[in-house]
Amino acid sequence: MAQEFIVTGLDDKGRGIAGGQFVKFAFPGDLIDLEPVSRRKKTSRLVRLIEPSPDRQEPPCQYFGRCGGCAWQGLKYQAQLKFKEARVRSLFGDALPIIPSPEEYYYRNRMDYAFGPDYSIGLKDGKFNIINIEQCLLMSEASNKILSRLRHFVSWKKLLHYKEGIMRHVVIREGKNINNMVLNVLTSDKGELPLEDLWEKLRDAVSGITWSINLSPADRSYGEIQKSFGQDHLIESLCGIMFKVPVQSFFQTNTHQAEKLLEVVRDFAGLQGGETLLDLFSGSGSIGLSLADRAKEVIGVEENEAAAKLSEDNARLNNINNFRSIAGRVEDILQSLEGRFETIILDPPRPGVHKKALQKIGQIKPHRIVYVSCNPETQAHDIKLLEESGYQVKRIQPLDMFPHTPHIENIILLKL
Repeated sequence: MAQEFIVTGLDDKGRGIAGGQFVKFAFPGDLIDLEPVSRRKKTSRLVRLIEPSPDRQEPPCQYFGRCGGCAWQGLKYQAQLKFKEARVRSLFGDALPIIPSPEEYYYRNRMDYAFGPDYSIGLKDGKFNIINIEQCLLMSEASNKILSRLRHFVSWKKLLHYKEGIMRHVVIREGKNINNMVLNVLTSDKGELPLEDLWEKLRDAVSGITWSINLSPADRSYGEIQKSFGQDHLIESLCGIMFKVPVQSFFQTNTHQAEKLLEVVRDFAGLQGGETLLDLFSGSGSIGLSLADRAKEVIGVEENEAAAKLSEDNARLNNINNFRSIAGRVEDILQSLEGRFETIILDPPRPGVHKKALQKIGQIKPHRIVYVSCNPETQAHDIKLLEESGYQVKRIQPLDMFPHTPHIENIILLKL
């Protein structure tokens, strides 16, 4: 039976809180009818919007409420920023005003789509069904046109979706500062993709197409690369530094906001030119390479061996000679590193930094730590451990990397 409640807040997943229940697509100030879905998980479904919050807007996307992404598109952008900033302040106290994304829409440089029944290509509805996406408002119009042409190609070639056929995913990656676009088409191993035919159909609009096979039952857009035509990588620049981005490697998804992030990190690091910088969880080197001109030496540490090698390739691409990368787990590499590190950059994945690594950083005692996080909750936990080693939080800068989602990027400067 539906029950009437006012939405009083948001949880850390961006769901509305009403009557002790978590409700997707409900926003503070809404008067709603809800229907319980899971008593154990305290989740409910929005049945009827009785009276909308003043922060609500009509979502421009035709798929809103069905597609698994963009859960906040019904919330005005200024309200999104307000709630994100409030979440950071609730965890850390005072913080600088959140930096908005330069673009509210069309900001993504990558999207992973799944193949579905009847030659559909799109995004999941949060369960198993594929929504046939004709226009995603987070990607450029050029990429939407590529998606349409790919849909026509798989229909023409009668290429069925997995498991009826071989087609699993397609990843579209596009440069925002440098005009190029590459595709990675992922299939099962039960047939061959007519890659050359696809390249001939799309080569006027894309720089390269790669075919990969995903042998895993897991629903992921990653596999063993089989063949490529044209570029097998994206070329992009951040703050004037060129990056080669292989089709399956990680790169910041919001290019222009990533440049603002690098500017904040550069400011917080306060390098004078004589320091040795330790860049932990360095990935393809975007942070470390952007700071190399201000440091005596930059050492990156990255668990993924391919990413560590890629960061050194990117250093050579930009004629940066004072950067090197070490492949290995951060908590292990820190135990063997010797020397003085005046500044340490932390940019870990969502689970945060291993306790052993934090303890070792406390022993190294760099003068400054700049902690970049995509998960303020785990960041708050890690900051408490660093404070036990004598560090004090000096500045906090949240950024909105992902408009219309509850995700937040947060940068903290700590000093001894």
